[in-house]
Amino acid sequence: MNNQKQYTRRHYFINKNFQGKYIFNYFLIVAIGSLLFIGIFSFFSSNTLSITYENYHLQLGLTPGILFRKILYIQWFFIVLGGGAVVLITLFLTHRIAGPFFRFEKTLDEMTAGNISNKIVLRGKDEGKELAKKINAFSSALSDNLSLIEKFNSNINIASMQMEETLQKPRLDTDKLASLLNEIQENQQNIENVVKTYNFSSKKIYGKL
Repeated sequence: MNNQKQYTRRHYFINKNFQGKYIFNYFLIVAIGSLLFIGIFSFFSSNTLSITYENYHLQLGLTPGILFRKILYIQWFFIVLGGGAVVLITLFLTHRIAGPFFRFEKTLDEMTAGNISNKIVLRGKDEGKELAKKINAFSSALSDNLSLIEKFNSNINIASMQMEETLQKPRLDTDKLASLLNEIQENQQNIENVVKTYNFSSKKIYGKL
């Protein structure tokens, strides 16, 4: 619950380039659609006559010429209002995408820097919930495996110190040394098994004998 409140977004312009591009494109579609309507209407009504009565004047002429100003006025009015509505709706919808993208980028940057403790928390209507679950699952699995490696490495350190203490005694306890060596090898094998669950490119490092 606290994390949900922490990631509540109050700014709708999260990614100006991403959101601005979509807002401009959708507004452009509305404008082109309106102009296209004027063109189609003029084409199909080019051979028709219309009569208008305005300001005590009776006018007779081709429909496109008579109604051009009216249509143009109405269309620009529609472009302004409709375009404004499109801008607001697009801003609202892209906010559901830009917000998750922001969280993904921030969390992945933190993971790259070595911090895998944070989880991606999205709002109820945000897009990308499945991707967020997969990133969180990967982060959680990686955290668990690193914890195992840390545990096995700690066991190796403890066994190494015990071997050092045993070697310093006047009389060597070969059975204990063999047991400690076996424990070290077992933990090393456990670490190797955890590492093998990942596929990655790396150069083999060989120690000098």
